[in-house]
Amino acid sequence: MKKGMILMMLALASISFAAQRVVLFEDFTNSACGPCWNVETQINAFIAANIGSGNLCVVRPHVNWPSPSDPIYLANPTEQTIRKSQYGVSSVPYFKMDGILSVSAYNLQTPFNQRLEVPAIIAIDVARSGDSQSGTLSFRIIAEEDPEWEIPMMLWPIIVENNVPGTGYWSNSVFEQAFRKNVCGLYGEPLTFSGPFPDTIYVETEYSIDASWDVDELHLATFVQCSYQFFDREVENAHWVKFLNVGIGESEESWGNSNRVLLSVGPNPSNGTFAISAVLPENTPGNIEVFDLSGRTVASGTVAEMQNISVDESGIYLVRLSTAEGLSATQSIAVIK
Repeated sequence: MKKGMILMMLALASISFAAQRVVLFEDFTNSACGPCWNVETQINAFIAANIGSGNLCVVRPHVNWPSPSDPIYLANPTEQTIRKSQYGVSSVPYFKMDGILSVSAYNLQTPFNQRLEVPAIIAIDVARSGDSQSGTLSFRIIAEEDPEWEIPMMLWPIIVENNVPGTGYWSNSVFEQAFRKNVCGLYGEPLTFSGPFPDTIYVETEYSIDASWDVDELHLATFVQCSYQFFDREVENAHWVKFLNVGIGESEESWGNSNRVLLSVGPNPSNGTFAISAVLPENTPGNIEVFDLSGRTVASGTVAEMQNISVDESGIYLVRLSTAEGLSATQSIAVIK
């Protein structure tokens, strides 16, 4: 095979059917900040318009100026100061989109849409074992391909609370998405993928819900970002869920209760023989089909029947997992002989 054709196949194989991009929006504020209050309507409208899509994750840390008695700040000053220091925040209001875009409250939709177009190779899932007051949170982080990180990367799972009675400029209103707690501690949990890819890391951490919080108003904002005060701050991906809606289960067992399917194919590139693994919702059968780029089916069968595949010809192939309920996932693989 010609070298140019091999390079083209490798390039096509690297175009994965990426994880769903969830954008992290951070709003640094303070109860005595007049300019913060003046843009509250615009911020809340943007959040309301997008939070239901599942593509937006929101954390609103509070700082200690103009008022050092801001109640949200005082409830957890250390962890919120860490978020402030991550970006060198020196004035409020201050907004960040996915850790890298400094944005205006009057123009949030455009940068949000831009970030949605950035492919994500990191997928995040969350489950819990426990009740509404305490237990264990389990996180599954999948790298669909080698992220090639050159700096330490961390998992940041932050509990936020909606509808908190306001003070200062918010005295007749409420604080939304108010920072409450990083359940992995001050600096998050380190992540190191070793391959082969797709590769999965499981993280578990204990949680406890403060008696002063309204558990019905809690959400869990989880994201992957660099370690504290490194300069490459781009958020790799995020995850947003109402806390009480986090699936109940024991870590890996709970993933089968989710409403998504996951597909792994490798090695990629392959010499013609490759393995297929699939994750499906509990008690949901699935089928695998393998196509070449012309659309010709070269192999098909149930998930159990299609764990190892061999093809005779070099080329790019598409592997598709599907269920009768309409769930599906697709991966590409290059065969080079």
